[in-house]
Amino acid sequence: MDYTDYWKDSWDVRQNRGYYDRLYRDVKYRLTVAPGDRVLDVGGGDGHFLHYLGIREADILDISDSGLEVASAHGYRGIKGDLQKPFPVESGSYDDAFCFEVLEHLQHPEVTASETRKALKPGGVFYIGQPNMRADGVHHVRRFYKKDIIELIEKAGFYIEWIDYVPGFIVREAILDDIKKTSSWFRKLKQSVALLISLLPRKFLCLLARRVPDRFCLVFVIKAIKK
Repeated sequence: MDYTDYWKDSWDVRQNRGYYDRLYRDVKYRLTVAPGDRVLDVGGGDGHFLHYLGIREADILDISDSGLEVASAHGYRGIKGDLQKPFPVESGSYDDAFCFEVLEHLQHPEVTASETRKALKPGGVFYIGQPNMRADGVHHVRRFYKKDIIELIEKAGFYIEWIDYVPGFIVREAILDDIKKTSSWFRKLKQSVALLISLLPRKFLCLLARRVPDRFCLVFVIKAIKK
């Protein structure tokens, strides 16, 4: 998939939808960096996610020209690079790295995880936000269940400090859109059940996500430390 113009107008669209707050409001307080830390956002596109977290100084590594242009306009330093090749950054130069909603787009996410480790200082923090969504073979090339993302991170040379869970079924309009677009009556029925689940209180959905993460978690949020 060509990501050259992927982030065009994305900032305003996500801002108007409250995209990041809807997903990460319950875990935002855990995604922190110390004052003066050098931060790298791997596949950070336009920098909007770090802006949502309140992180105003960081390097954004991405292959998308449209994303880097917007990120630079918001005060971030853009670094153009292929996430599945050696990163064009100095090894051991960052205190913290973020990689949210990225790895499912890549054919070789193990390279990205390994290169992120190289970019971090000893003991550096790696925050990952990994969606648990079905692959479509184009935009999302693979699905990560909980054991898959844990295995990937640990093989790259990190140990996991904690895992948190963004509940599924909270993006109701996406469920409705899928019901309208699909021609499969089985999928329509399945998504109709999902629509009913989406009416449950968020606290209950969070509990389901923790108890049965592979089925009820939308995004695994992980803090890992470089060994």
